[in-house]
Amino acid sequence: MEHPMLLGTAALLVVIGLLMIRWAGRYDAAGIATDAAWRMAWKRSVSGARDELGKVIDEQLTEIRADAARIGTARTAIKHGGRFFIARFVNIAGIVMILLGLIAGAAAFLWK
Repeated sequence: MEHPMLLGTAALLVVIGLLMIRWAGRYDAAGIATDAAWRMAWKRSVSGARDELGKVIDEQLTEIRADAARIGTARTAIKHGGRFFIARFVNIAGIVMILLGLIAGAAAFLWK
């Protein structure tokens, strides 16, 4: 292997991309559904899938209600709406980082 720095950079890009997607998943609807699916996978059971999705949604709604009681409805809407839009962009950036990492990893092996 002639390019270990490129391979290290590729691994770092993939890890950062995965962390970005993981963070973004906490703040959008697709991420909530994915979180419920992961919880079901960890339990290794599909029974009670609707209950698990309900638990995940209830956790998110509890956080929103607590924020509304503490800082007001308008600020809560701005806070959570902003998180939703930022999460969309971070999710896309995470996918791009993973793709760049995979390309850099392939280049590290194929470049002579």
